[in-house]
Amino acid sequence: MPIEPASIRKGTGYQLGGCGIAGCLSLDGDLISGEKIATMLTTMSERENGLGAGYACYGLFPERRDEFCLQFFFDDEDVKNSVEEFLKDHGNVTKDEKVFTKKSTTLKPPFPLVWRFFFRPIERREWRGNQRLSEEDYVVRLVMHVNQHVEGAFCISSGKDMAVFKGNGYSFEIADFYDIQRYRGKMWISHSRFPTNSPGWWGGAHPISILDWAVCHNGEITSYGVNRKFVEMEGYSCTLLTDTEVVAYLWDILVRKHGLPINLAAFAMAPWYYHEIEQLDPQNRKLATLIRITYKEAFLNGPFSILVGRREPEITMIALADRKKLRPLIVGRSSDEGMFFAASEECAIRAIEPNAETWTPNAGSPAIAQVRNGIIRDGLESPFWGEWNE
Repeated sequence: MPIEPASIRKGTGYQLGGCGIAGCLSLDGDLISGEKIATMLTTMSERENGLGAGYACYGLFPERRDEFCLQFFFDDEDVKNSVEEFLKDHGNVTKDEKVFTKKSTTLKPPFPLVWRFFFRPIERREWRGNQRLSEEDYVVRLVMHVNQHVEGAFCISSGKDMAVFKGNGYSFEIADFYDIQRYRGKMWISHSRFPTNSPGWWGGAHPISILDWAVCHNGEITSYGVNRKFVEMEGYSCTLLTDTEVVAYLWDILVRKHGLPINLAAFAMAPWYYHEIEQLDPQNRKLATLIRITYKEAFLNGPFSILVGRREPEITMIALADRKKLRPLIVGRSSDEGMFFAASEECAIRAIEPNAETWTPNAGSPAIAQVRNGIIRDGLESPFWGEWNE
């Protein structure tokens, strides 16, 4: 496991403008140890301030891959029991268990009780008069309800075959707290430090997740107010006190609910300027203009680079920087072409794959890699090149 850098002292030695993001995906579908992603993230120690770090693992529960894994922070056992009864009223809890954590002498208490429930929603899914909810929309309603109305409970991930492990602390401390090396998955994404203008608390640490989406974000969303109104109109409640929350919900709305291909959803969030759109051929110019007009509330203004994970229809990583590329982002693949990487800094990739081929995606152009389907976009293409329909 990574060892605490002797030079780090809380509150000193970090970059005010930096967060660290790192991800790795097996293009062959092999399992990757949590130790590798922890090594990638902790290598960028100068980007940390000890206020938050976290990891999301995909391909984690193959024996229960068709069940939602609802993972929570609880203040105490009474709150946990209350949420368990709530879930049993709305579906079938097939298994529940305490998430393994280690005693820490460096993290600041109190520590939440971390618990997971494997869950199948009831067949007759009705919520406040809406009787035609999909399983996914129903789970979103349940998660929003708990996070908004159940004091002392917070759902940190709710997807199938994946889970999030996060908290307040340095990346090596959070990795050690969860003993992250005990887990193996087909893809990991991770984040260190904390949202720029947000309070430091366990639930607000990255990755931010809803259903099978997880987002790690370096930067600041200055359009948060407009974006928040858009996602709330779609039934999402913002309770995390961080701008990144709207990014996770936007991916769910644009891709899962509205059916946009990933590269078009990325264009809606990081669109070209109108004078650049004018240079496109007529067909793509029309498409780009329509997306800008239709999804103007989904436009993410401000500097950002993000790593996005999802499981459906196959485990996928998306690496995207804002349209001016004001935050760093580099991607790469291993020398045997079996692994895809993305990170804030090249050193994170070199730490586990010294001979990796690396490159920097263009501003606003997503790099997309998928288990068994390879690197679908390398991020160097124009926005609509190789439009990818799921």
